[in-house]
Amino acid sequence: MTASGWRRPFPGEEPPQGYAKVRSPAGSWFARPESADDIREGRADFLLVGPASRRSGPGGGRGPVVHLRLGGQDAIGKRSLHGGLLGPLGGLHLGTGRAVNQIHLASRLERCGIPTPEVLAVGWRRRALLFAAQAIVTRAIPRAQNLYEAAIEDAPWRRRRAILARSAELVRAMHDAGFLHADLNVTNLVLGGGPEGDLVYVVDLEKGRFRPDMDSARRLAGLSRLLRSYEKWLAGRAPLTPRDELIFLRRYCRSDSVLLRELQERLQRYRRGLRARRLAWKVLASNASTAGAGADRTTPPRARSGP
Repeated sequence: MTASGWRRPFPGEEPPQGYAKVRSPAGSWFARPESADDIREGRADFLLVGPASRRSGPGGGRGPVVHLRLGGQDAIGKRSLHGGLLGPLGGLHLGTGRAVNQIHLASRLERCGIPTPEVLAVGWRRRALLFAAQAIVTRAIPRAQNLYEAAIEDAPWRRRRAILARSAELVRAMHDAGFLHADLNVTNLVLGGGPEGDLVYVVDLEKGRFRPDMDSARRLAGLSRLLRSYEKWLAGRAPLTPRDELIFLRRYCRSDSVLLRELQERLQRYRRGLRARRLAWKVLASNASTAGAGADRTTPPRARSGP
C-alpha cells in the first residue's frame, strides 16, 4: 500500500514459482531461468516499445506474433492487445494481471495434461500513469499449423478425421478441467509434430478462466464459437461432411448420448442463426478482395504456435 492507500497495480510480489523477476532496458519481466539472461539483455524488449499494431485479418484484437530465440530455444512473442469495446485502448492495460495470468493458466492446463505452449516470459512497461504495455513469450510449437491451415491444404486435410478426433478430445479435456477459452476458434487449436504424430495444442489463453460450474450451457458457448469460426472461414473452402462433424461431436461427448443429442440440436439452431451473418461475411470478403490483401478481414492468421 502507498501513503495514499492505493495499492500499485504493478506487481511487487514475488514471481510465480519457476520464474525469476528480471529488469530489462525497456521494462520488467517474469522469466523462466533459462530465458532470463536474454530477457535481461533486452532481446524481447521490442515487444513492449512503440505503438501497438494489429493484424488485418480476423482475430486482429489478439495482435500479430513474432518469432525469436530465448535461451537457445525457438519462441513466439506478442504484444497483449484489447479487443471488442476496449479496442481503442490498444495495448494499454491497467496493471499486469492479463499477461501474468497466462503463466498460471498455462501451468494449470499443463497439470491437467492439456497441451499448451510453456510461457517463457511475460513483461510489462509502465505507460500513461497506471497503465502498462504487456507482452507474452511462449515456447514455439514444432512444425506448428493451425486447423485453418490444415483444412485449406489438401494433403494435411486428408487426415481431417484424425485431426477432428484429437481436437474434440482436447476441447473436452479443457472443459472437463473447468477451463473456458475466451476465443475458441480454428486458429487457436494448433497442430504440432510429435513423436507419435499430430498433437493438438490450445493457444491464446488471454482472458480464459477456470470455472467450477462447467455446465452444458458453457460447453455449448465454447463449441458455438468454434462452429462460428468454421462457418466463417472454412465452410466455403474446405467443407466438412455431416459424418465428419458427427465424429467430432461423438468424440467430444464420449458415451454421453444425452449430451450428444442436446449439443446436436442446439448447435443446429445456432448454425441456422448464422445465415444472416454469412451474407455480411461475403460482403466483407468481396470488399477486402477489391481493397487488396492488406485489408483482408476474412482470412485467419497463420499458425501462431502460441501464445
